[in-house]
Amino acid sequence: MRIKSLTIYCSSSKNLESDFYNLANDLGVFLANKSIKIIYGGGNVGMMGALSNSAISAGGEVEGIIPEFLINIENKNEKITKTLIVDNMSERKKKLFELGDAFLILPGGSGTIEEATEVISWKFLELHNKDIIIFNYKNYWEHLINLYNQSLEKNFSNKNFHDICLSINTLNEFKKIF
Repeated sequence: MRIKSLTIYCSSSKNLESDFYNLANDLGVFLANKSIKIIYGGGNVGMMGALSNSAISAGGEVEGIIPEFLINIENKNEKITKTLIVDNMSERKKKLFELGDAFLILPGGSGTIEEATEVISWKFLELHNKDIIIFNYKNYWEHLINLYNQSLEKNFSNKNFHDICLSINTLNEFKKIF
C-alpha cells in the first residue's frame, strides 16, 4: 500500500489494558519511520494520545482535527505537527475523511464505531475507494465483522465486507501491508 497519510480512528479512553496503549505506541513509531502522516482526532488521551505522542517522538508528522467543545475533554495534544479546530463532530469527521489517503480502525468506543461504520458504508455505496484496514486486535471487532457477514448471508447486503475492508489481527500483519 502506497499512501502519504493515514486517518486513524481509535479510543480516547484512559481505562484500557496496557496492551492497547502499547499497540498504539508501536503503530505511531512504525508510521513515523515509514514517513506516513497520521491524521487523527487531535486528543492527548487514550490510544489517541499514545499513538500521536509516539509518532511525534519518532520524528513523524501528526495532524489532529478536534471540535472546540472537546479540547479540554480529550486534552488537545499541543505537541503534534498541526491541529485544526472545528465547530462540531460533523466537520471533524468530514476533515478526517478528506485528509487521509486510507483509514485504519483501531479498537474504540461509540465515536470510533460511528466513524468506522460511516466510512465502511460509504465504500459499500461506492462514494470512495480508499483502503480501510480494520485492526481486529484481540478480536475486538469480531462482532462487527460477523454482523457484516450476516447481512450478506441474509441478503441485507449484496457486497462482501472482506471485499470492502482488510481485517488484520497483529502488528506484524499491519507492517506487511506497508
